Amino acid sequence: MPRSHGGATTWENIVCSCLKCNSRKGGRTPQQARMKLLTNPAKPRFNPLMTHSMDDPRYESWKTFLQTS
Repeated sequence: MPRSHGGATTWENIVCSCLKCNSRKGGRTPQQARMKLLTNPAKPRFNPLMTHSMDDPRYESWKTFLQTS
């Protein structure tokens, strides 16, 4: 259930995607958007390294969800 429709903020409900796919999906479920998850969402076992610069204005909205040290 998308957060915009009352879904929980959990590792199993929140997934990362590229900007293009995230825009395509919008506030719909993957099924409604006719998209398939590549893997089942799960809490990561470690903190993955960031490969994109968080200074890029395209990622400004993600700063709320990501810890950057």
